[in-house]
Amino acid sequence: MYPQQPPNGPYQGGYPQQPAPYGGHHPTGPFPPGPVRMPGAAVTVRVLMFIGGVCGLLLGGLLWLAAAMASGDGRFSEDFMQGVQEGAGFPVSSTEAGLLFALVGAVPFVYGVLSTLLAALMGRRSAGVLWSVVVFQALAALCLVLNVASAGALVSVVPLAFAVLMLVLMLLRGTRAYYTRSAPAAY
Repeated sequence: MYPQQPPNGPYQGGYPQQPAPYGGHHPTGPFPPGPVRMPGAAVTVRVLMFIGGVCGLLLGGLLWLAAAMASGDGRFSEDFMQGVQEGAGFPVSSTEAGLLFALVGAVPFVYGVLSTLLAALMGRRSAGVLWSVVVFQALAALCLVLNVASAGALVSVVPLAFAVLMLVLMLLRGTRAYYTRSAPAAY
């Protein structure tokens, strides 16, 4: 009794075999190139960027809604402005408060747009996408560090940790290799 040998037919192991050029070996080695999946680190960064982008869009939209409420003419706007003036500790006109909320709302909104756009582009394999995400996250981390250092805004520590995490994940060898090597050609 001999051990059972694998079949030598065209469907070894249940998969059709492709003819191997170059004397039995493919140009990339003994195995044919197949579709390469996005590394888990890149998938994690992509998901976090989509989540951060949506949060930025929502926060920016809420601040723009506050700007509209502050600069309105109704009773609700007057009550809102009274609360803003009490919170600020000094008198602020409705125009000034509306402009302030609009400018402050632009920051997370622009972050949200860029983060969502870059997360959508991360499906493309190119060095430009890799370095765009790295530069974007580095700038976000720098702004958050300045916010913590200058204003003492400890609430910025959490997004700072996420920005640093995304930077590290994008600079891992596997993630860099995925974006800097060209995609395998279909045959």
